Amino acid sequence: MNNTMVPHGCADKGLIAHGAVMLLLGLLSGFTPAFARAPVAALEAHRIGVVQGALLFAVAAVWPALGAGGAVTAARWCGLTGLYCNWAGAQLAGLWSAKGMFMVHGNAMPGGAPLWEEGIVAVLLNLSALVGVMCVLILVALRKKPA
Repeated sequence: MNNTMVPHGCADKGLIAHGAVMLLLGLLSGFTPAFARAPVAALEAHRIGVVQGALLFAVAAVWPALGAGGAVTAARWCGLTGLYCNWAGAQLAGLWSAKGMFMVHGNAMPGGAPLWEEGIVAVLLNLSALVGVMCVLILVALRKKPA
């Protein structure tokens, strides 16, 4: 393969690394349903990790087009925090069977997670809303006129 066809610096290497980590977490999550208290939720963490890893690869490809600035920096941290919290919340929900935040298949999950576990999962899954904040901040960054 000819590496000269791809210009250097055309993607954000930090976000590529986060994409690889998230994809790896998602792939490893595929093994957790075997010992999770709520296998369906643990399998959801697998799906979430794999899809979010692909999302991070895509975001890494376009990130340099946003330039620099406070909105771009905030968008990066909001996105990374939200995505990792989303995966961790789903994974812990499966392992602990913390079903409070699972509207669709929560009734099929066994109960018994202590309130503190439900609370941790709720905080993590609610922090995933930061991904929406990232999207708004990206739109703000795109509205700025180039210097």
